[in-house]
Amino acid sequence: MTDLALTSAPAEQSVWPDLLRSEWAKFRTVRSTYWSLIVAVAAMIGLGAIISAAQSGHQAGFDPVSISLSGVLLAQLAIGVLGVLFVTSEYSTGMIRTTFTAAPQRRSVIAAKAAVFAAVALVVGTVTSLVTFLAGQALMSSHGVSLTSPGALRSVIGVGLYLGVLAVFAVGLATIIRSTAGAIASVFGLILVVPAVAQALPTSIRDSVDKYLPGNAGQAIFHTIRDTSTLSPWAGLGVFALYAAAALAAGLVLVVRRDV
Repeated sequence: MTDLALTSAPAEQSVWPDLLRSEWAKFRTVRSTYWSLIVAVAAMIGLGAIISAAQSGHQAGFDPVSISLSGVLLAQLAIGVLGVLFVTSEYSTGMIRTTFTAAPQRRSVIAAKAAVFAAVALVVGTVTSLVTFLAGQALMSSHGVSLTSPGALRSVIGVGLYLGVLAVFAVGLATIIRSTAGAIASVFGLILVVPAVAQALPTSIRDSVDKYLPGNAGQAIFHTIRDTSTLSPWAGLGVFALYAAAALAAGLVLVVRRDV
């Protein structure tokens, strides 16, 4: 039993580079990948530019950094959908059987999917965030700030980190649910719907719960103005990362317990 455990670990490690290459090949050869990423980039830049151009001045709570990066609220929808499709498309077509036959290390397959997509979301999100920030500040003219302003660089990088964690979250939920419609509904429900429903709670309860919800916690990383109803930027991202880790861990447990 001990010998088997000792030999299985190196076997898992030895296939990891091959699995990463395989999942990367799948990811970049699917048409929906490019359309989803184009939508995410266009939404972030477009919405950010529109809202930035519409700003008239330093009204109460004016946050030029968050305003320019507001397009991430739309971009996250495209990233969530793509993360779900990256997993469920193989289940819907039956190709997951072929994948698991070629690579019996099921947990490593799902982990490779999460790693590949998280890396793509992180890079695309960070680069697009930087472009969006610079364009937004230019459109706000004298009301804009520079990248060296307090919290600006952290917010720009934070958008990429947030989308990277969201990618893992979506892959985890998709692995648990396996249904495209169900997984997309779950991602959107936890990120968008639950926070909206929480607003109907009594103030004393809402203020204690709202900041710990997945989307609200994660989005704290790209806000430069916070109050007592939100977590600190890095604490918020940490809470969101815990949600993503829990979803992925549950998916890794279930993927080896099910027939497919």
